[in-house]
Amino acid sequence: MQSRGAYIALSVITGLLMIILGGLFIAKPGLSLATIILLLGIFVIVYGVVLLVAGLMGRTESRGWSVAVGVLAIIFGIVVFVWPGATSLAILYVFAAWALISGIADIAGAFMSGHSGGQRVWLVIIGLLGIAIGIVFFVHPVSGIVALLWLAGIYLIVLGVFRIIAGFMSPPSTPAAA
Repeated sequence: MQSRGAYIALSVITGLLMIILGGLFIAKPGLSLATIILLLGIFVIVYGVVLLVAGLMGRTESRGWSVAVGVLAIIFGIVVFVWPGATSLAILYVFAAWALISGIADIAGAFMSGHSGGQRVWLVIIGLLGIAIGIVFFVHPVSGIVALLWLAGIYLIVLGVFRIIAGFMSPPSTPAAA
């Protein structure tokens, strides 16, 4: 069981780290993006190596698929390191396509799923927002990347503040051991 002091300390430390990370995302979006891309590349290569080794050692149900996916992950990780700009742009375009498609689906769903009144209005608003974000990110990708990093930074700062506040509230109770 965790003591109250340890709970407060953990909450304050994680909250402060979130606030610092959020501040860096806002103040230095280029450096933040480069770091995220670097971490993505490292993660994908490590993931690929683990899958490859597991497949070669017969530690998975489908050895062939593990080896194939492992090799592809390693190749993708290398591509991330060689072309980090193209990687960040590709990620943004995937996000833009998702926003555009989900926006269209939200609007269609508002009229096809029997929603009425307020539900329909909110689905249309959310759909229009998704379409607008998708279009803006396709037309202005650099601004889109910076905007995403700023939003992530704001989110982390708010989350960090709430985490610190939550730390000074009662820690979660744990069931008594039988």
